Amino acid sequence: MVDPDLAAVVEHSGGSYPVVAGWGVIERLGDKFVDLGIAGPVYIITDENVMHPYGRAAQWALQRSGIAAHCFIIPAGETSKNFGLAQAIYEWLVGLKAERGHAIVAVGGGVVGDLAGFVASTFLRGVPFVQVPTSMAAMVDASIGGKVAVNLPQAKNLVGAFYQPKAVLADVQALSTLGKRELSEGWAEAIKHGLILDSGLVDVFEEHAEALMEIEPEISTEVIRRSMAIKANVVSQDERETLGIRILLNYGHTIGHALESTTEYGQFMHGEGVSVGMMGVARMGQELGMISQDIVDRQQRILERFNLPTKAIGIPIEDIRLAMSLDKKVQSGTNRWVMLEDVGKAVVRQDIPWEMVEDTLKFLTTS
Repeated sequence: MVDPDLAAVVEHSGGSYPVVAGWGVIERLGDKFVDLGIAGPVYIITDENVMHPYGRAAQWALQRSGIAAHCFIIPAGETSKNFGLAQAIYEWLVGLKAERGHAIVAVGGGVVGDLAGFVASTFLRGVPFVQVPTSMAAMVDASIGGKVAVNLPQAKNLVGAFYQPKAVLADVQALSTLGKRELSEGWAEAIKHGLILDSGLVDVFEEHAEALMEIEPEISTEVIRRSMAIKANVVSQDERETLGIRILLNYGHTIGHALESTTEYGQFMHGEGVSVGMMGVARMGQELGMISQDIVDRQQRILERFNLPTKAIGIPIEDIRLAMSLDKKVQSGTNRWVMLEDVGKAVVRQDIPWEMVEDTLKFLTTS
């Protein structure tokens, strides 16, 4: 029987897995795990903001289905993606006598998913892993595709792996308790999906911005599933980012990641940095004659309707430049830029003059 909450199926080198989004999924988590053949015990990793109610609700839902579930709570925030916390989780798992057949379950946002997935990919040389994302950004982007990592002081995600989960099980209802800023930064990733691959989705964001910011159940679930399907399709085509397809998902990320690391993850949430980055890249695309000013303006209007920043005033350009040089997508010392050719169509360029990049950074960082 097909799961009515199914958004997509990711096909990868080791098999496939379902990507699910629905209302009240956490309450039905035990049934979902039984369907996946996961008998337990399982080890939930969550953060201090998500533990109550969603981490605990997930634990209770699993226990109602006879699945033993233990919880490890990490501090909230990007700085938790570090080796020290990873080691603490390893030692916790050893203390509980975790085995290779037992699953690690990430209940939370992208930070929880990245750290839990990194631990799952390395503990006992790999244990099963399930994503239960509770933030918008994690649902539509970070939980899908198997990228797991911890940070180094120099930059994000420099140590990690491609390690696909057994399933992504998203409860859209969890978004109704998020603050407006958290919702906005998550919608940035979904807007990005439309801008690079689905012009019709961009139309939906224009027409239903207010309803989406209020997480009205029907339209929000529909858009989240549609965005998830875009990400799942890209991952299925280019699992390890070797064919020039998956890199398209990095639209806005070169500048966005640099802003995050430059400000020590304290000023820009991920989607906020991506929003500024998308505006920078769109501006360069217009200067190169790839897109019209109308497209640049349309993108800016949509981002602003979702309360997203389009500039990073006051951030030192030299700091952004240094952070960009450490980007994982750098090839032969040159940044690869994902750029629009039209709404819903993107390409990768590696021939952007540095003078243009510098001019764009000046534009983004001055009023």
